[in-house]
Amino acid sequence: MQKRLVERRAKWKAEKRPELKMRIGLNTGSAVVGNMGSKNRMDYTMMGDAVNTAARLEGVNKVYGTYTMISDSTYASAKDEIFVRELDNVLVVGKEEPVGVYELLGYPGEIDDRIKSVIEKYTRGLRAYRNQIWDEAIGHFSAALSIEPLDGPSQTMLNRCRDFKANPPDKDWDGTFTITTK
Repeated sequence: MQKRLVERRAKWKAEKRPELKMRIGLNTGSAVVGNMGSKNRMDYTMMGDAVNTAARLEGVNKVYGTYTMISDSTYASAKDEIFVRELDNVLVVGKEEPVGVYELLGYPGEIDDRIKSVIEKYTRGLRAYRNQIWDEAIGHFSAALSIEPLDGPSQTMLNRCRDFKANPPDKDWDGTFTITTK
């Protein structure tokens, strides 16, 4: 769907029409799916913790400047078939345990060397961030941005590292970022 939107945006831009974007959150788990409601008003829908988590991840994309985010459970189910970037561990509204989140980038053969280089630098930055080595993390996220200046995740983490360098987290900080909005 994201690839198709890229194609459509080019057409819409040429026609001077608004360019639409969408955010997707994917999570793997059990859900109740089907027609729900009453005799007078029925809706085909899905419910459950897995569904709620997916909905939260859709919104968390805004924090990282991404458009398709998957949970660690979805990554575990599909890791041999997809190419991702590990983004962070987040605590979303309504959950008591952090969720590992990944940016879904496509199929392994579709990713070019420039993007792979950005992801390698980001991954090094994420490792330094989790170890609270702020200057090293800042260097890696900055290097990623030198390759792809509009990389939302690198910009987000660069800003966060600068904030933590000035105002370090508590001693018991485990690297989890708390999302405070839906």
